[in-house]
Amino acid sequence: MTTYTVGSVTVTDRGEGRVFLLLHGGAGPQSVSAFADRLAGTERARVIAPTHPGFDGTPRPESLATIRDLATLYTDLLDRLDLRDVTVIGNSIGGWITAEMALADSSRIERIVLVDAVGIDVPEHPVVDFFALPLDEIADLGYHNPDPYRIDPSAMSEEQLAAMAGNRSALATYGGTSMTDPTLRGRLAGITVPTLVLWGDSDRIVDPDFGRAYAAAIPGSSFLVLADTGHVPQIETPDALLRAIGTGAVRVVGPQDGETTLTSPIRMRILEDGTTTGHRLGIGEITIEPHTDGPLQHRHAQHDEGFYVVSGVVRFTVGETSHDATAGTLVMVPPGAPHTFANPGGVPAVVLNTFTPDLYVNYFRDLRDMIEGGRPMTPDAVAGVMARYATEPIAP
Repeated sequence: MTTYTVGSVTVTDRGEGRVFLLLHGGAGPQSVSAFADRLAGTERARVIAPTHPGFDGTPRPESLATIRDLATLYTDLLDRLDLRDVTVIGNSIGGWITAEMALADSSRIERIVLVDAVGIDVPEHPVVDFFALPLDEIADLGYHNPDPYRIDPSAMSEEQLAAMAGNRSALATYGGTSMTDPTLRGRLAGITVPTLVLWGDSDRIVDPDFGRAYAAAIPGSSFLVLADTGHVPQIETPDALLRAIGTGAVRVVGPQDGETTLTSPIRMRILEDGTTTGHRLGIGEITIEPHTDGPLQHRHAQHDEGFYVVSGVVRFTVGETSHDATAGTLVMVPPGAPHTFANPGGVPAVVLNTFTPDLYVNYFRDLRDMIEGGRPMTPDAVAGVMARYATEPIAP
């Protein structure tokens, strides 16, 4: 790792290969340093992690006073370092900065990843007033399991206390005490780069519905919830965050590999959940037992779906029309088209199932969680899960 200064910003630089710009939140640069090491330790990854001026005891020029100022600073940093095809990852206010970068100048940005980002105004799901909370309550709201991460100020040195106070002051300067920009939500429609929005299911600083609103405002974005995770996934569940982001490394899935989410009478084995493809493509293998019906007809609003029959015969029903597809047949379903499938034959049928983008992969994970949690798979319950992924059942 090397540390250097570019203009008014201090930067750490790790690894080699595909470039990631990693932007920390209000917890300061130490909140991403271990994850930066982990990310750089993967194949073909160079991780550049700046310290926002004013954090960690660094000086803050008076000209840097807003989130948009930081976004300009970091787009200029990409120019100065002549970096291209950059994945920008930001947590909390770092996510807010990331969104503003994509709006200001995305010419050097390949994609963005917003991790429990703040910045937008969602009146029914406001950002918690961070500045009014004691440290213990911040931990309670910010972590799935807060006890390992509690901070005891009495055990801190004067230097550490001063750095913490400086971080809070810089955070208030850049983001204000509300941590929102009332104009941002409406402007997010201007983001044109691929966007992944990741959220901890236990984040109570900004809850998952806040994250869903963020994703809904960005055309074509993907939204993924991280289980047993709070506001800072890079600290609490770094491996899950790493898998969700993907690093560009080649991934080989063997016959016994993948992630089985459903078992019988329809088995779903997820082969690619989008982490290798930048969430542009998800792939599953469906095995349908003989004489088995599939789900109710349904239609998707935000992704295309493909079915390639590997073996057996699969009956695809589109509206009132049915097609019996034999091995070697490809069926493509665009958004808005009602469809379902079944195996009318006496032998199992195997189908490769594609999702572009990968949005619907998590539908199968949610069904698995329902089954494991002992919740009944009623039509209304399944329809509720479908709705999370812009899908609706069609009444028979």
